[in-house]
Amino acid sequence: MRNKVVIILAIVFGLTTAFLVLSYLQEVTAAMDDTDYVEVVVATQDIPANTVISNTMLSMKKIPTKYMHPQEFTDKTELVGKIVLVPVAAGASVMENQLIDQGDKKEGLSYLIPKGKRALTVPVDEVSGISGLIRPGDHVDIIGTVNIGEQQEKPYTIIVLQDIEVLAVGKLMDRENGNAENPVETNTVTLAVSLAEAKPLMMANQQGVIRLMLRSPIDESKGYSAPYTKEELLSNR
Repeated sequence: MRNKVVIILAIVFGLTTAFLVLSYLQEVTAAMDDTDYVEVVVATQDIPANTVISNTMLSMKKIPTKYMHPQEFTDKTELVGKIVLVPVAAGASVMENQLIDQGDKKEGLSYLIPKGKRALTVPVDEVSGISGLIRPGDHVDIIGTVNIGEQQEKPYTIIVLQDIEVLAVGKLMDRENGNAENPVETNTVTLAVSLAEAKPLMMANQQGVIRLMLRSPIDESKGYSAPYTKEELLSNR
């Protein structure tokens, strides 16, 4: 019985000694390691190019501060909602030069197009384009006169679309170019339209004459206006 007690005590003392030695070594190692660390943002999954980044796609990874790249991020919220231009592998850092803000024009017109919309270019002249005073970011209504009828065509003036955003005027995508004193001379305007809006716009453009009506930036109203005929014009005289 006494031998068993001795053996048990020896085991207990041995484990205690091993634990104390291990703790001491860990403290010594930690004291000797004076490296500064920082957490950087990495991808938790493979992120394809041209993807809008969400919070679930990101995580944090601890690395020595001296190895941090100037283009790396330390805050996930700075990336959420941005578009990644190139594929990012799972576990890799997401770099600043790999991202673009939604609506940023530096990578081309496609990144200016709102989600759910398409860019459609229509021809204009000095009259239909409001004398070159329309600028990117403006909103317009589109009015057109089309000929309708199977046996005998009859002209109707209709409101084709309302409150449509202008993405570009000619090749200009920057609002700072062009104003009342420096109008932009161009023969095309590019509009942001949905698929449903694109069809009446194309039909009106092909079947008749369309013109743009510039809207006030503080007016978001829309309303119905019945087609207008030549007879109504004559009856108003």
